[in-house]
Amino acid sequence: LITTFVIWGVLQERMLTRRYPRITGEKFEYVYFLVFSNRLWSLCFSGFINFWWLRRKGWVEGVNLMEISYSAVSNLLSSWCQYEALKYVSFPCQTLFKSFKLLPVMIMGKILRNSTYETYEYLVSLIVGIGLTLFLGSSENVDFGNFGDRQAAGIVLLGLFLTFDSFTGQWQSLMFSKHRKNLAVTDMLFYSNLFSTVLSLITLVHEDELDKALEFVFEHQEIHLHFFLFSVCSTIGQLIIFYTIREFGAVVFAIIMTIRVLMSIVVSCIMYEHPITFTGALGLLFVMSGVGYR
Repeated sequence: LITTFVIWGVLQERMLTRRYPRITGEKFEYVYFLVFSNRLWSLCFSGFINFWWLRRKGWVEGVNLMEISYSAVSNLLSSWCQYEALKYVSFPCQTLFKSFKLLPVMIMGKILRNSTYETYEYLVSLIVGIGLTLFLGSSENVDFGNFGDRQAAGIVLLGLFLTFDSFTGQWQSLMFSKHRKNLAVTDMLFYSNLFSTVLSLITLVHEDELDKALEFVFEHQEIHLHFFLFSVCSTIGQLIIFYTIREFGAVVFAIIMTIRVLMSIVVSCIMYEHPITFTGALGLLFVMSGVGYR
């Protein structure tokens, strides 16, 4: 999971921050098209697995279609809040805010599933968050600016992102627990992406990005391979995500994804020559110690 999404993160940074062709070209700025392409690819792949390879003939017995839609909608809303927040706060600021996602996941587990957690688990989530804050604060130019209405709007959007993101993982975990005998990982992948593809397409059209994104893709052949690898990594990652949530729960998944964020930044620092200071190394030690203890 970490390997897949580290590659995914590096590709995303390449696609959104570098030019096509290199140096003299244009930047690809259509983030909602990335979301749509990921969802569409995953839908096609899981449909092939379910209905051609596994020969499934219909809907999963005993599972309410609307129950699956809740996590699909919340997942799309979390993506929307994440990208909209970038209009008001910087990317490093956003990543810092997301460093503390473990705690919201645990709180959501308490609300949805009445899960109980040991005191040390809350402490681990705090240590990991502090470690990521130290690391990011040393390797990124974190600028909150003069705090005003725009920054407040960004913080509200990030708060909503954490809420929707926490709900998504815990609800999927609840669905797997409730329908463990009937609901396979590929079923969740297909039906979640069925809803997400339709909703993300509506968003893409509403934001007037579809025509522009397609025109960019057709005009720049260099981006084709990046799009293919980006979507493949996303699909494989989603399969492993659902398996992890099904077998180990949303909190373990959140810990893995926290490590993924850290590793993505480390790889980004190496590939794109961002500096890592002593404070950053100390933050890295905090994160690994917390996760190792957990």
